[in-house]
Amino acid sequence: MSEHPTPTADEVLQRAREEIAARRAEEYANRRVPDERAKLPWKRVFLIVSGLLLLALLFSPGAPLEWKMYAVVHGVCAQQHNIFLGELQFPLCARNSGIYLSFLLTLGYVYLIGRGRAGRIPPLSITITLLLFVAIMGFDGFNSLFVDIGAPNLYTPQNWLRTLTGMGMGVSIAVLLHLVLNLTLRKDVQQDQPVLRNWLELGGILVVNLLALAAIYGNLSFMFWPLAFVAFFGITGVLYLVSLLLTSLFMGYEGSVTSIKQLARPATVALLPTLVMLGLMSWLRFWMEAQGLIL
Repeated sequence: MSEHPTPTADEVLQRAREEIAARRAEEYANRRVPDERAKLPWKRVFLIVSGLLLLALLFSPGAPLEWKMYAVVHGVCAQQHNIFLGELQFPLCARNSGIYLSFLLTLGYVYLIGRGRAGRIPPLSITITLLLFVAIMGFDGFNSLFVDIGAPNLYTPQNWLRTLTGMGMGVSIAVLLHLVLNLTLRKDVQQDQPVLRNWLELGGILVVNLLALAAIYGNLSFMFWPLAFVAFFGITGVLYLVSLLLTSLFMGYEGSVTSIKQLARPATVALLPTLVMLGLMSWLRFWMEAQGLIL
């Protein structure tokens, strides 16, 4: 009699399935993620290219810095109902200033409170509040539109209200985009950790937004450049992060990222479509204005 009984067909099939599953798990863990040596050149390239772009924005001659910022986002921002600090005009309109100031501030706040890998929506009451922020901005936006076209409206629009309601929208966009990026690209996403855990955390970012609002409408002119840069990099940052997400998916980074440094290669590539989109849309709007097609 043999010491090792012949395995049944079911046992053979089960063992084969386990081996296939183990190989697939190993391939998934290692697929398309560059090793440390492969990432190093891309990190340098990304830092050099992004640094050169920043230097071009800051020091290219021919126009004041605030106008260059205005021109870069001219195709993606209405730039009506503008706001001023001192004698300088913001590159974004009142509502978009609120949205994208708040977006970048909220994203930084989320990382500051340790939610960089969060993969769960906030508790229901907070999620409903974020949805209400979106609805409130939409309501105020339609009221402003009705005023602009001479239709019946409920109240006289105010720039501070445009910025305030935009800030609520910015919080919501930041939470949503952060979740999408984490759930799509991260391998080590924390599925049980909400982006915002309680009312205290939501209140913290709202306080930061209100301080920014007070600086703008309290006409604290020394705050122009910090706030203008946050708003400018907020709107360009949203476009860039969407481009980064699509580029990363195309290059095979889905569910494989454990460190932001691993995204150096798609982050560098994503700069190109972002710049092309900003440039083409800005050029098109300036051209249409020059032809008298739009005001």
